[in-house]
Order: sequence, then C-alpha cells, then structure tokens
Amino acid sequence: MSEDHSSTATASAFRAELDMQILLAAVIAGVLVDLTALLVPLLGRLGGGVVAGFVAAYATGRIISGLIHAILASSLVGIAAGTVTGTLGAVLGLYNEPPLLVFGSIGPVSPMVSGLGFASIVLLALLFSLLTVADGVLGGVVGGGLRTLLPR
Repeated sequence: MSEDHSSTATASAFRAELDMQILLAAVIAGVLVDLTALLVPLLGRLGGGVVAGFVAAYATGRIISGLIHAILASSLVGIAAGTVTGTLGAVLGLYNEPPLLVFGSIGPVSPMVSGLGFASIVLLALLFSLLTVADGVLGGVVGGGLRTLLPR
C-alpha cells in the first residue's frame, strides 16, 4: 500500500500562503491608519503599529505565532511610514511623523535626523520600523490574547 504525502505538503504550502495573506492584510490596515491619522483624530492616538499587530495576532489565532506576525507586520508598517515621512521631509521639508504610542516618552524624531538628504530617508525608515515594533507588540498581545479568550 503506498502512502500519499501530497496532502501534508499541500497543507504546509497553504499555511505559508495564509500567513502571507495575514501579514499583507495587517500591513495594509496599519499603513492606512498611519496615512489617514491627520484626517481622523482617533487614529492619531492609536497608531498603525498597534492596528497591524492586533490584526496580525487576531487573524493568526495563537499567542506566540501571533506575536511573531505582529512584529513582522508592524515593522513593515514602520518601514512604509518612515519612507513616506522621510521622502516628504527630504523633498518638501515637511516632516509629518506617523502616530506612535512611544512618542510620549521620546518626543518627535524627525528633527534629529533631518537635513541629511537621502540618509535621512533611510534613517527615518529604520527608526520608525524599530519604534513601530514596540507598538506592534502591544497590539499583538491584545489581539492574540483576545482571540484565545473568545470562544470559537
């Protein structure tokens, strides 16, 4: 009798695709929150990293893998937000920072790295990526915890 292992290979390939879909949805939600924060004051208080972390962890449905997805999604949101901020700052001289929860403790970041040209774009993207991870961990803990507490 021959064993058919194609279903396990298909299941693992499907799971990896599903994880990428979760990451993509979380990143899109986080970037939309960051880019519309000026229009909706509540989104300016919340931050895209928290939203991306929450969406990723809640969609994953588990705490540990949810936190991993939250960290990845929020860092990608930070890179996107930092790139937009750095590009606008280098081209227009206008640094409009994306909302972060950690700004209460560190203050505005862009005046510290402005005036460097292209290097400021790269530095802001990396800096916002690191700062958004802190927000993403918070959103991931809330999203993963809420999903595990809710009955299915």
